[in-house]
Amino acid sequence: MPKNITSAYDGETLTVDSMLKDPTWIPQRVINNLDGAFVESALFRNGGSNDSGVVAFREAADPFLDEEAEEVAEFAEIPVSTVGDGKVRSVIGQKTAKSIRVSYEMRHENKVDRVSQQITALQRTMIRSGVNAALAAFNAANTPNAPASAAWTGSGGDPSKDIFDAIEEIEAAGVDGDETKNFGYSPNAILAHPRAITTLIRNDKIQSKYIGDLASENPLYKGTMPITICGLTVLRSRWMDPTKVTVLETGVAGFYSDTYPLQMTPVYEEGGNSGAGGPTMSWRSDAFRKRILGVDNPGAVFTITGIS
Repeated sequence: MPKNITSAYDGETLTVDSMLKDPTWIPQRVINNLDGAFVESALFRNGGSNDSGVVAFREAADPFLDEEAEEVAEFAEIPVSTVGDGKVRSVIGQKTAKSIRVSYEMRHENKVDRVSQQITALQRTMIRSGVNAALAAFNAANTPNAPASAAWTGSGGDPSKDIFDAIEEIEAAGVDGDETKNFGYSPNAILAHPRAITTLIRNDKIQSKYIGDLASENPLYKGTMPITICGLTVLRSRWMDPTKVTVLETGVAGFYSDTYPLQMTPVYEEGGNSGAGGPTMSWRSDAFRKRILGVDNPGAVFTITGIS
């Protein structure tokens, strides 16, 4: 008689042996779990692939032609103008890779939890690598930054003022500081450590806004964190510096270009196919990718430092 399924955990028990008998089980799980998990994919636009591991690009230049549009008489030749070019930059891609290993003992003694811990740790490591690469790209482009007017943890801190000051700086960005040649940036996101968002929510000046009809929306009592702050979509990453937040226009600030995207090898024996894991009695699977991140609109990014 068939057995009724009463929970998501009913059915055939997953073992380490069954994981290894299907060499694609572990890599498929990792790749599926990492799909959409990289913060740089949310921050930067897709700049297409590259074959050489090197990308050259120009920083944002004058958004207008060198001369104004002119009135043209009948039969007169229409004048041609040019646009100023920005600085040429080049970025060399770096391969990032990491492997996980399953020992003969882990397989023989069915240490499922130990294998699961390695899979989770690998995923976190690759995500953290992406965050660090994005922050390094911002630093390499010398994106603007300024300290908070006062630490948000103190009574003098004013997160709303600091965030709107950052928004204003981005919106005012122009060629050589000339607002008449404005780039037209429109910031739409704030990237921050979860602790920084908690600090912001607990700030006295922020809490003072939750009065009257808004009292029921107070995150301290509602139990849910805000999706937007000051009109900006909140992007959280535990690998951000908790003393900083970054305001930016996503998809405009920069781009990513893959020489080869994230991939993972099927599980294989190390050092030979003995059937028992080769000379080290272990099996492994390797994750790797080569991605280039470039910031060609540094004025579309602004970092607030010293918030705590």
